[in-house]
Amino acid sequence: MQEGVWNEYDMKNGVDNKGFESPSAGFTLVEVSLAVLVIGIGLLAIFSLFPSGLRAIEEDSADTRCGLFAETVLNGIRGNSLSITNWDDWRNGSTVSLDLRENVLTAISTGTVAELQFPAEGDDWLRYRLTLNTANSNLYWALLEVEDGRYPSGGFIHQNKFYTEFYYQGK
Repeated sequence: MQEGVWNEYDMKNGVDNKGFESPSAGFTLVEVSLAVLVIGIGLLAIFSLFPSGLRAIEEDSADTRCGLFAETVLNGIRGNSLSITNWDDWRNGSTVSLDLRENVLTAISTGTVAELQFPAEGDDWLRYRLTLNTANSNLYWALLEVEDGRYPSGGFIHQNKFYTEFYYQGK
């Protein structure tokens, strides 16, 4: 038999004259269906990660806003600590004056949970509680608890805590 020539038996059985399957052999419907199933399961697994990823981005964004707010407030307190002339008025008052950049924050409540829009031109709200106290006659500390205010709170339980110490230089 000549090489490359097909006989009737070989054509019926899909075998060429060298013993290999003929080029007309392909994937069966079952093989294609299984491949589509495997790809579908993989895509489903990948798409199921998107909601949790978006939720993580939202939570991280809220944590960043809380951190920026705390940095603004605590650095304002530390920066103004040299100009405090009467610590008791400041500590016992309902607000702490912060001479910060306009439209950011000018005063902050102390002792109770309060809400404010931060940044001022944004539409995000924060809940916070500022506690001012003394460690000794010249060393004072500030504890700022902040949480994202976009969701109703069943209490002040998901807060981020920020702490700083500063020296009272007043008379």
